[in-house]
Amino acid sequence: MVKLTIFNVLFAEGDINLVVDTNVEGVKVPPYLNGKLTNFILGNVSSPRLIVDESGVSAPLRFGETRFTCYFPWIAVRAMISRKAVVNFPNDGEKEGKDKPKDDPPKLKRIK
Repeated sequence: MVKLTIFNVLFAEGDINLVVDTNVEGVKVPPYLNGKLTNFILGNVSSPRLIVDESGVSAPLRFGETRFTCYFPWIAVRAMISRKAVVNFPNDGEKEGKDKPKDDPPKLKRIK
């Protein structure tokens, strides 16, 4: 999966900001964030509770004094931002044919 590969490359370089559409089915965030396009920063520190696989990202995040284990399926990730690049995924979630996701290439912008 393209998003998993991009995530791994960017995360290896440092912190990563995920832009997530919390309207997408399967996203788990605190209730007050539901229905919004929201930024989540994942710090590049060793965490045994951070799980990144073919289905998405699961991460325990802190919201004020409260911890919440969030889950972001890849289809909900609209952009990834790091110190070196911004990668947008503008057409994720659109369907093509029966139930096949449209697979437009991501748009990459390097940061100098």
